[in-house]
Amino acid sequence: MVKKIGVLLFLAVVGQAFAQTSFKGKIVDSNNGAIAFANVVAMSKSDSTLLKGAITDMDGLFNIDIRQPQNSYLSISYVGFQTKTVTDLSNTNLGNITLEDQTQALEEVAVVGQKPFIQKEQDKLVLNIENSIVNTGNSTMELLEKAPGVIIDQDDVISLSGRTGVRIYMDGKDTRLQGEQLANLLRSLPSSNIEKIEIITNPSVRYEAQGNAGIINIVTKKGKLYGTNGSLTLSPGYGRYFRWNSAMDFNHRTEKLNLYGQYSYTDRNQYQEIVIDRIFLDGDQPQGYYDLQNDFELPLKTHTGRLGLDYTVSEKTTLGVLFTGLNNNTKNISTSNVLGYNTDWDLISEENTATDIASEWNQFTANLNARHNFGNKSVLNFNFDHARYSNWSDQKFVSNFDFFESNTTAQDILLGDVDGFLNLTGITVDYELPLKNGDRFEAGWKNTWVKSDNDLAYVNENNGVTTPNTNLSNHFIYDEDIYAGYVSYNINREKWNAQVGLRAENTSVIGNQITTNTVNTMDYLNLFPTASYNYTFNEKHTLGVSAGRRIDRPGYGQLNPFRTFVNTNTYREGNPYLQPQFTWVSEVNYTFKQRYYFAFNVGITEDHLTMAIIRDGDQEVVIVRPINIDRLKSYSFVASLPIQFSNWWQSNWNLNASINDFDGEINGFNFDRSNPVVSLNTNHSFGLGNGYRLQAGAFYLFPHYGSITRAETISSYSVGLQKNLFKDAMTLRFNINDIFWNQYPTGRTAFGNLDDSFTSYRDTRYATLSISWRFGKQSVQPVRRRQSEIQQEMDRARQQNEG
Repeated sequence: MVKKIGVLLFLAVVGQAFAQTSFKGKIVDSNNGAIAFANVVAMSKSDSTLLKGAITDMDGLFNIDIRQPQNSYLSISYVGFQTKTVTDLSNTNLGNITLEDQTQALEEVAVVGQKPFIQKEQDKLVLNIENSIVNTGNSTMELLEKAPGVIIDQDDVISLSGRTGVRIYMDGKDTRLQGEQLANLLRSLPSSNIEKIEIITNPSVRYEAQGNAGIINIVTKKGKLYGTNGSLTLSPGYGRYFRWNSAMDFNHRTEKLNLYGQYSYTDRNQYQEIVIDRIFLDGDQPQGYYDLQNDFELPLKTHTGRLGLDYTVSEKTTLGVLFTGLNNNTKNISTSNVLGYNTDWDLISEENTATDIASEWNQFTANLNARHNFGNKSVLNFNFDHARYSNWSDQKFVSNFDFFESNTTAQDILLGDVDGFLNLTGITVDYELPLKNGDRFEAGWKNTWVKSDNDLAYVNENNGVTTPNTNLSNHFIYDEDIYAGYVSYNINREKWNAQVGLRAENTSVIGNQITTNTVNTMDYLNLFPTASYNYTFNEKHTLGVSAGRRIDRPGYGQLNPFRTFVNTNTYREGNPYLQPQFTWVSEVNYTFKQRYYFAFNVGITEDHLTMAIIRDGDQEVVIVRPINIDRLKSYSFVASLPIQFSNWWQSNWNLNASINDFDGEINGFNFDRSNPVVSLNTNHSFGLGNGYRLQAGAFYLFPHYGSITRAETISSYSVGLQKNLFKDAMTLRFNINDIFWNQYPTGRTAFGNLDDSFTSYRDTRYATLSISWRFGKQSVQPVRRRQSEIQQEMDRARQQNEG
């Protein structure tokens, strides 16, 4: 029976292919110049249903197969040109088809319409940051907190669709950062540098398999206009302290050359207050009580630069280079007060710790890319990447102790010197081969070499004499080599398309603890298949399914066994014995009217990686440490609903609900729990006329568990006002974030032999005034696109599934 069904399906597909008629032509501008990557879409005359899509090559040529041309017409479009309709399909050779220029000043475009804050595209959700008023003055970390399906916990761990293990990309490149380094990077990047954020829950094999929850790709601004143009943005703000963001970008584009760059400067002083009530337990009986009060002042200064050049060598070959740099200077000026009580609630000890940490983190990356189109319309892309991250930190902790039972005092001075770097080198080759039947074959190879070296030296000081602290000092060297290859086949038919792919990755890891002379090694080869299928019933209904396997290798910081000292009662440390986690993920999604998006996602993870708050043996000390849990089953539902109440009021509603079912143990205690998580995000845009626009947004994260920690409701309300001046060359924006100051975590960890209740107050309520000035030519013209953008256009031409 199965064989018969397979034969019938094969004959149906073959019969459909034979019934099609092939049409060809060339898309040109008014000067008879070829327009590459123009969309050519066949539509039904009866109901305008999408029938087939194609895209022009570098010479403006296209070839499209249509099953019933007598009942069809062509719609041809490209940015900067008027859309053209071709209804006469009596001749299969359509010859030259001319698109008329639609050169409009940007102020005219702004009057016509504005991208919504959230859009659904074929395989991703897109947050359009550039036009969002409520995000003015925010950092990228604060932008992600408002993204649908994204949750950031009190330890800055990012989860997506209910699962941790999200990979953060910048312009299509994996940052390979996690933990504190990733949080510092995201807090250092102002929203004025960001064009959009792409959320990809189930990436294809073209992407690295790393990231069991998916990928978040942060796309920075890049000029798309001919001539010389740019913008300058100044964003002063005030919360508890004054904050300042400034950014400048420029772009110079000719027919063959595109030079672009950005510079931004951030200066802000952040505040955080952590209050903890802590109980150490022996079974159900308390052993000791502690009240902890931690106050942090966190000044941050960041310089970020970016310089790139794209050059068109010929109609078939383009070259590009891109350099980025970041200098981040932070301080941690904090005080910690710890009160200790016995089981009768008698005060027995008090600790006061003053912390003074000065840190610097530098990042430099370089990318060389080349693209070549062959005569058979195939494309070869080559990328060479090198990145170096370096960090140093001078730390000083002065702790004074009072022991009331013995009526004694003591002082401890701890000095820390941290020095480290991370080098990353990668070579990537991707090949695409379009086939005559509209299908596409892809293959690629990538080698990545990583080396991380961190040396942490702690000493205790007493009357000017220093003694090495061997409990906290460590020197850790980490080497990781990954060799990966993939193949993918994309099938494109009249109303459906499918993709199947397989990626293989071999990983070799060496972790060397110099201090303890301990070496851990791993070497493993894994296969990562993916598959997806999308069916367009008509212009209203589209259904998609996908499945794949992902991996999460422990981060360099997670494997690093260093202890980060908070006070004598609390510290953080890495875990060199972590294992990678593997996840099978599947998703069913449905799009209605190309606007309303619903998705149900299921994931099964082995050796789940998570952060745990645990007790250090029998000591009255708490450790925050990454661990593996045997298994996690996650179920999530995402809904994105853009609703237009009137022609002046547009809104978007996003719901994310998930259940995480854990099975394993933590610190010797059984952990079997199902944790529901629900969040709601809504944004509203009001056109007030005369160049005024009002935006308002709200975010709710309802009470939930993050593994063993229960967090209470987090909410935020923001509002912003925008006014365009001087024919829209200048834009003024004013916004207030977290008006009612509820965007901070509070919760409780009651598990095993520890009961911890906490509140972490943060400087999330602030006002920002932003002034942006655009200079140079501001007319929309056709641009040459890089490979990643070409791929998006091909997807749109084939399916038109985006919202």
